[in-house]
Amino acid sequence: MGAIVAVGLFTCITLCVYFIMRYRSTAINMPGEYKKRQPTDWQKPGILVLGIGIGLLIVGVLQNYLRAGLPDSLVVAILIISAGVSMIVANRLDKKHDI
Repeated sequence: MGAIVAVGLFTCITLCVYFIMRYRSTAINMPGEYKKRQPTDWQKPGILVLGIGIGLLIVGVLQNYLRAGLPDSLVVAILIISAGVSMIVANRLDKKHDI
């Protein structure tokens, strides 16, 4: 349970820093320069958060229905694999829009 909380906290902090830095990079204007704001693309972060949520769901189902204590390393591995797969899916979807 401690591993899930630690991974969740790390993910929340990472995503908060990402969104703050992304907002700052789009909000900076040079004096005398008119810059049209680009619409923010929430698809990639949304798919990443969805993948992490699916990983947490899988871990929760495994822990509740198997009644066997999963090792913490397996819990972290499931979360990392689900986040990695969601990043690959987000990248593939983004490349289709560029063409």
